[in-house]
Amino acid sequence: PGEDDTEMAVTYQPTQNVDRATWGGKIEFVLSCVSYAVGLGNIWRFPYLCHKNGGGAFLLPYILMLFLVGLPLFFLEFAFGQFASLGPISIWNVSPLFKGIGYAMVAVSWLLSLYYNVIIAESMLYLTYSFTKELPWLTCNNTWNNKTTCID
Repeated sequence: PGEDDTEMAVTYQPTQNVDRATWGGKIEFVLSCVSYAVGLGNIWRFPYLCHKNGGGAFLLPYILMLFLVGLPLFFLEFAFGQFASLGPISIWNVSPLFKGIGYAMVAVSWLLSLYYNVIIAESMLYLTYSFTKELPWLTCNNTWNNKTTCID
């Protein structure tokens, strides 16, 4: 024991419990995970990317990277979020070095939501147009048509 040994009292003050929503059951959690993982890009772009990058030969590296990188990171994100019960920005208070990751996650989610909403809105617009008596893109009598390239 040295001369500078002093006792320090450490007190713990528990934080107030925040009333957060929880999952209704395991199936609700699984279904929300599937809806989070499988989006418009998986259904719309995957066949195109598979054909563009070599067809069946593309599937082997895709499945390999899915199991080696994709699913472990997917599980890590969910486990970290479930363990801490915090949002994407405040979860990274555990390491201030990584706080930018939370802001990047929110920014990317916002941009993807905006992009997907535009695609869905255009799909709904064309669906609505398909119920009209005359489809607007059938004739060249529209304001957006170029008279030199449009052929009736």
